[in-house]
Amino acid sequence: MLRWYPPAWRARYGDELMAMIEDEPGARRPTFRFNASMAWHGLRERGHEAGLLGDGASPGERVRSGSLLVLCAWAAFMLAGASFSKASEHFARALPPAGRGVPQVAFDVVAVLGVVGVTLVAVGALLAVPSFVRLLRIGGWTHVRGSVLRASLLTVVTVAGVLTLSEWAQHLSGFQRNGGDGFYAAAFGAWALLAAVTLGQWTGAAVAAARRMEFAARVLRLQALLAIGVAGVMVVITGATALWWSSMAQSAPWFIDGTARGTSPSPFNLQLVVTLASMLAAALSAVYGVSRIVRPAGGLRSV
Repeated sequence: MLRWYPPAWRARYGDELMAMIEDEPGARRPTFRFNASMAWHGLRERGHEAGLLGDGASPGERVRSGSLLVLCAWAAFMLAGASFSKASEHFARALPPAGRGVPQVAFDVVAVLGVVGVTLVAVGALLAVPSFVRLLRIGGWTHVRGSVLRASLLTVVTVAGVLTLSEWAQHLSGFQRNGGDGFYAAAFGAWALLAAVTLGQWTGAAVAAARRMEFAARVLRLQALLAIGVAGVMVVITGATALWWSSMAQSAPWFIDGTARGTSPSPFNLQLVVTLASMLAAALSAVYGVSRIVRPAGGLRSV
């Protein structure tokens, strides 16, 4: 239970908390409510330490934390975007000529803003390179070595996996590649999970490095502006995805349900539900990160 709390907090208050834990349940096992309370308070302490909660952190630290939260939200958003790309594959073929306008425009907005978001994140990474080099010069490699090596190893395995799947797919029909072959579908699902873990590992490595890097005030302001732009992109893409779904439900519901052309099935699709919910959760997280950047009590204007 102590591990819910950040290391610095445990070093200062760990002994007192241990005594309280031992006295509270007595001889009984800790109840679910007690465990949940410990987890909640521990996570709150981590949020305060990370600069994501309260006003205890300096304005610069709040800007840094808010920007990193947007970066993490973008990583999760990319996974949802990949799911949307798969769900909308070849959708234009299913549309009648009179119903192509809105779905196509919504899809184009998602595609274009996806490129914009990736570009903004790439610019932010380039701006951080000088600070990362300085971190390495003062011995910071020891703090990020483990996460970077794990991410690199996962990347090698992920690339090997996609090459193997590509070779396999060349010997399958279109029906088999789209769920007709159970073994291929399972292998593709495992690879998708591996790719998600790899992206998460690289994001964690970036956050670990960024928390130890020293940024000039000008660079930190630019990073904050880029984060605000990325958050805006996520909000608009989420809205465009919802618009695409609703317009497809009116123009070509058979595509959503995977039934024969011209039928009128339910527009409900579990993959799209999960995709849109994930986009919305990531976008709201990014918006909260922006609120930490621009909040009146310090923040971007004070950096």
